[in-house]
Amino acid sequence: MTDLISTSPTPDETEDSLRFLRRFADLMSTGSNSDNLLRAATTLEVQAGFLKETRELLGVERIRGGANAERRKALEAGIGEFEREILALKSKLAKQQLHSDQVVAEMEKRQGEFLSRAEAAEARLAAIAAAPPAVPFGSIAVPLSTLRVAKAQFESFAAAFEKSGNIVSQVRCEASASHLERVMADSGASEDTEDRSQNAA
Repeated sequence: MTDLISTSPTPDETEDSLRFLRRFADLMSTGSNSDNLLRAATTLEVQAGFLKETRELLGVERIRGGANAERRKALEAGIGEFEREILALKSKLAKQQLHSDQVVAEMEKRQGEFLSRAEAAEARLAAIAAAPPAVPFGSIAVPLSTLRVAKAQFESFAAAFEKSGNIVSQVRCEASASHLERVMADSGASEDTEDRSQNAA
């Protein structure tokens, strides 16, 4: 249809044809030939109007088509940018997930080590409590410094388990530390007494 419009007569050519038909109809004055020429001129004029409107609509559609093509290019460019951003975010998320998994694995490993050390300390404490006294009644067979170190270890384990969320192990370690504190208190000895005994030695 575009080719047909482009090969159609121009407005000036159409106007020349209309003038010719009407002049020729005037020369014939009367008769069917004159009427036919006038009808042809009227039809040509109507068709020229339709052609003008069609050309105007075609121009508008071409402008719209150009604008749509530009918008499509912009949308395609935006989609490409979004796809690149999504790929970058997925890569970053995968790296963060890997790092999180490594941190969790390391925390679980440390928690296992703390639990193992706490259980070993509890076993040693139970063995000490079950062993018969090797000294006269009322005396302590284990140096107070050793008991203080063990108590400090249990307190350290309890703090570590509290941070990791292991409440059961935390409570066990706190109970062991409290038991050691009672043992030292029940012995009637103090840090000053032991220090004086060491200095005298």
